[in-house]
Amino acid sequence: MMKTKYFLLIMLVGIVSCKDINPFKKELVLDETKEIVLNGTYISDSDRALYQSFTFKGNSTVVIKDGIFGFDFATSYEKDGNLIRIKTDQSDLLLEIVTPDSLVGEGFAKGSFKKVYK
Repeated sequence: MMKTKYFLLIMLVGIVSCKDINPFKKELVLDETKEIVLNGTYISDSDRALYQSFTFKGNSTVVIKDGIFGFDFATSYEKDGNLIRIKTDQSDLLLEIVTPDSLVGEGFAKGSFKKVYK
């Protein structure tokens, strides 16, 4: 009986001391200016969206998957605070960074986009 109490006490102390260790916690990717760095793929939550996904690569390149034909095309983007302006042939697309895992599009890119972790 006494061994069980000591065992439970040791387990409790171990759990409490490891409170900052969380394998499910997603770390923000920050650059030297403490801003969120865009990387990875953000997929639309709608099947009828004009753009299926945005894959950010490097500091200014994004690959867009068309929602109609499914074609990929690369272009550039600029970040202004929590806004992303993506250059296209016709007009610029505007996305807002809501959280590091979600973007909200306006205009032609209207909709919500969630980050995919592979």
